[in-house]
Amino acid sequence: MITTIIILSVLLLISVFVNFNQIRKQEANESYIEELENSNTEYYQFFTTLKSRINESNSKLKQIDRLGSFEADDETGFVFTELRDIIDELNKGF
Repeated sequence: MITTIIILSVLLLISVFVNFNQIRKQEANESYIEELENSNTEYYQFFTTLKSRINESNSKLKQIDRLGSFEADDETGFVFTELRDIIDELNKGF
């Protein structure tokens, strides 16, 4: 009877130790996941802001170049083309 109590006591202590370690690991993972969620939110906000600023810049450039003379030019046309490509890539991501 005493051996059974000793064995059960040892098993209980081991179980408490294992459970305590699991809870500690889970809490550490929860804080890590929370940090990841916050950083993802920050990146999403950054790229959303970037996308809107580029769209605004593109709209202003098109207003300036109503006749299309800048867009047809080799050097400035490159900027127009690059902005359009960037906007397309950003729209694919969101």
